[in-house]
Amino acid sequence: MKNWTANVNSDARKDFEKIARIIVEEELDVVGLQEILSEGKGVKDFVSRELYGWDVCWDIPTESRNPDKMQETKDRRGEGYAYLWNKRKFKLLEDTKFGEPRIVSRSDVRCIDDSTFVRAPYYIRLQPLYGGFFELRFLNIHILSKGPNNNDKVIEKRIKEFEALIQCVYSVSQRRYGQNRVAYTVAMGDYNLNIFNPNVQTKDKKCVLTEIYSYQEGRRNIHIHTVQEQLTTLKQMEDGFANNFDHFTYSPELSGFVKVSFEAIDAVNKYCDGDFSYYDKHISDHLPIVMMIEI
Repeated sequence: MKNWTANVNSDARKDFEKIARIIVEEELDVVGLQEILSEGKGVKDFVSRELYGWDVCWDIPTESRNPDKMQETKDRRGEGYAYLWNKRKFKLLEDTKFGEPRIVSRSDVRCIDDSTFVRAPYYIRLQPLYGGFFELRFLNIHILSKGPNNNDKVIEKRIKEFEALIQCVYSVSQRRYGQNRVAYTVAMGDYNLNIFNPNVQTKDKKCVLTEIYSYQEGRRNIHIHTVQEQLTTLKQMEDGFANNFDHFTYSPELSGFVKVSFEAIDAVNKYCDGDFSYYDKHISDHLPIVMMIEI
């Protein structure tokens, strides 16, 4: 199974045919999108026109329409999230206790204050149509990208949001519901924080996350890993890539995948003939990242 995350807003200038081509040719199963500004005119129309046999859900965090949050992010667009999934393989979980898909609330992780996230994560649970009694749980997250000044306080805020996301992953991964399905949990998105690697030159040197968080659960050690360190954000005003802000987060112990791997698809060269300007304007300002899971 493959899942993809990317920033693709609903601007009418987007090349939806090419975005659909990427999804189909890369044989993706579940796609998480960010900066989706509307449901009806954007992502729903896109799926109905370009992706036969796929389904979609969309929502917008209340924070995205909060004037104070808009001032904090310097963003007046009101950004939402979307999930796309192949209906021939997955469907929304039938046994949903809290009405997923939904935006994460304080009830999910009680120690997190409502003001922690600039845009709270979007939570979905999917189940396979065939071949297994399990569910997939995804958290789509877009951490603070801008502020009044892109200074140390903004970076501290990003790290605080990231640490809150880790608590969400831990909390959501442990839940068991009535049918007690095996659950596999992954967070994904644009964290606006780099994984430090001395061999990878990133633009924003101070924006660094902690790759592994640990929890004690009885006698068992639980680790929450954040992965994917290829450069994925496009540089401004020039060709090339600036940072590895796009990641997946999961717990090897709590999710128990047989095998996982990660990659960033160089969609600029593979699908746009190396034209960074066209890709930035008509596809995204981020490369898609893919997590391949063997269950």
